[in-house]
Amino acid sequence: MKITTLALSILSLLLSPFEAFAEEPTEEVSFVQGSYVALELAAANASGTSEFPILSGGTETSNFDAGSGRGLNAAFGYNVLRGRYFYGAEFRYSNLIDVSERSSSGRENREVLDVADIRGRFGLIQGNFLYYGALGWSWSRFRVHPSRNFENRESQTTLDGFNIGVGLEYNFSERWFIGGEYSYRDLSGKFEEANDETSIDLGLLSARVGFRF
Repeated sequence: MKITTLALSILSLLLSPFEAFAEEPTEEVSFVQGSYVALELAAANASGTSEFPILSGGTETSNFDAGSGRGLNAAFGYNVLRGRYFYGAEFRYSNLIDVSERSSSGRENREVLDVADIRGRFGLIQGNFLYYGALGWSWSRFRVHPSRNFENRESQTTLDGFNIGVGLEYNFSERWFIGGEYSYRDLSGKFEEANDETSIDLGLLSARVGFRF
């Protein structure tokens, strides 16, 4: 009982700075509450290490450095207001282009195909701007793309891991907004034939335009 009371006291103390903002949303910002959709263009960068199957048989382990690629993203989310604070959930899918590294032989090229993010967002509304942080989980497809088929051998695996991001949005009307964000993912997974995991750090610097319902 004493531990429970102490925990509740600490939680109350931590939340006390936000109590002044816990009133119902004002008419000025109420349009932020509800669902929205957004489309994004992104610059993508990925690096890490992987053990992957090769055409000659067995596996090989080497660094993965994709350099710069691109992403075409679509997002759907929902915001809940608490005064001038907001929180919500968002799903985002990113189709990645040229997030790849070619082998010296040109036969076993590795690439990150896409990434799906589920995340929570929490932030502050100031005037027409929304400032937020995001935290969640991601899934991504990682492929070895040879010039010939692997026959019955696995050439693709799924990576997953946490994501984190910071961003802002500008509302130029009650329906439409634009924004920018940087998000990072720590992804890992393993090919069927591999003993060691593939581990990839994936970052996206994105610009979005969105519509609120």
